[in-house]
Amino acid sequence: MSVSDTAVAVAAVRPQSAPLVRDAVPADYPAIRRVIIAAYLQYADLIAPDVFSPYLADLLDLDTHARHGHLIVVEADGRIRGFGAFYPDASVQGLGWPPGWASGRALAVHPDARGHGVARALIAANERLARESGAPVFAFHTASFMTGAIALYERLGFRRVPEFDFDMAARYGGTGVAPITALAYLRQLAPTRAACA
Repeated sequence: MSVSDTAVAVAAVRPQSAPLVRDAVPADYPAIRRVIIAAYLQYADLIAPDVFSPYLADLLDLDTHARHGHLIVVEADGRIRGFGAFYPDASVQGLGWPPGWASGRALAVHPDARGHGVARALIAANERLARESGAPVFAFHTASFMTGAIALYERLGFRRVPEFDFDMAARYGGTGVAPITALAYLRQLAPTRAACA
């Protein structure tokens, strides 16, 4: 299962500025980390430092994401502009997802690339991988303060499932800080022919 299986065919017909989704390789890690930091730094003043620092460290832990998932990047104009980790078994994240569901994690789009289809490309790639793996559901969390992401997910038709929300402040060790809700979203998936075979 690989995002790159279709990248060559897509690259042959796409305009140069259109996003290219491909599998990440270890040589991409520095660029991925720069994208994650640029994407999430805007939230640093919205939550307590003793919550933000471990939260950001968790997002930047590419070795763990790669060990349990599948790393995906989006290139635009020859540069990595987006990143996401696909987890075929969402339960390994320890965020309350049932075994067998698939999930996306650490979705990040560089601020300079927003509004150019990078997030949509990442989400579509994650959903395709989820269908190919035979998962009945693709699910993920976003933070309550990420209003732009929330608006995108709702435009794309993802459904809120509050029973899977969790408190980010408690998870990341914040003491004496107000709760921060990680909002759960999902989409029921129809299996692909490959998953049924």
